[in-house]
Amino acid sequence: MRNGLNITGVSETVHEIRESPAEAVADFAVSAPDVASPPGTVTSRTLTARNGTVRMARDFRLTHRLALAPDTPAAPGALAPTPYEAALASLGACVLVTTVNGCTARGITLGGISVTVRAELPLAADGTPAPGRPLEDIGWRCEIDCEAPTDVLRSVSRLVTAFSPNHRAFLDAAPLTPPLTPGPATAPGDGSCSIEAVVVWEYGSEAVCRTTLTVGGVRHTAAPFGVDQAKQMLGIDKAPNSQEVLLAALSAELSGLLPEVPPGALLAAGRIDTQGMLNIVREVPSSFHRLRLSTTGVPESALPGAVTRAVLPATLSTARPIVVELWHNGVRALRHTSTSEDAEAVRDELTNAS
Repeated sequence: MRNGLNITGVSETVHEIRESPAEAVADFAVSAPDVASPPGTVTSRTLTARNGTVRMARDFRLTHRLALAPDTPAAPGALAPTPYEAALASLGACVLVTTVNGCTARGITLGGISVTVRAELPLAADGTPAPGRPLEDIGWRCEIDCEAPTDVLRSVSRLVTAFSPNHRAFLDAAPLTPPLTPGPATAPGDGSCSIEAVVVWEYGSEAVCRTTLTVGGVRHTAAPFGVDQAKQMLGIDKAPNSQEVLLAALSAELSGLLPEVPPGALLAAGRIDTQGMLNIVREVPSSFHRLRLSTTGVPESALPGAVTRAVLPATLSTARPIVVELWHNGVRALRHTSTSEDAEAVRDELTNAS
């Protein structure tokens, strides 16, 4: 046991997956809106997941506010995050847990680790999110306190950019299924607002996310929320995992754009595959993929129309570079631009070396 994780069984897991590839697949799903959504918000609910042939009970609720700025001033931490804040938090949380796993596998004892993710949200002329325009200038900074050699941490960071499922979902083009292609982006409006998510490691696969959104010069701080893994995935079932947080953000944004959505009418789902995450099978993606949307009790044309106007589908459907920084004991150790081509090169290098 190191850093709250027991990874001694990883080699046995690899052998089991080679014998039975179906055991590598984990499917997650979230529905929205929950019947208990307060006014001006959308609450998404995690659904039972499946890890190979094992069902994983998942029953968490994540509430998102729809307005970028509240109508009345709110105390710091009293607000629910917007879907855009939650989406960045999902990226940071996935990067963090992938880094913790990578450090643990190399025998590194961590003193502390945090990931800060920033992006700009383009605004329309009326101050709302610009329809169909993706998040811009996405970048993250990982800060690690430990006694390991810096070169080893640089190597871990390089692997994270290739194998963190949510990093790859934001980095690569991850279109939705069925193919609901976002429409043409609107013309720029009156600038953008700044979004930041800070994810701080607690122990094992547990972390706390704190987010802020700055619009019109006013900084709005949301209530913190936790992330964790299921017990079957080295966690303790304390909170939703980073993939579920991303699905919740996606379902919340789209629910807010759909007219009169019945409770639970929108379903967002996605998959991770350990064959790709551990590079067991080169052809299998290491990203969070097979992102799927479906609705019940909603006009057939409503969902494609909502996707056309949404920010997060446009963000996930487009490949983009992500600026990555690594800081070790308060000193910057690495800064580079992560691209899909670089990430695939890392996977090719590992495949050729095996």
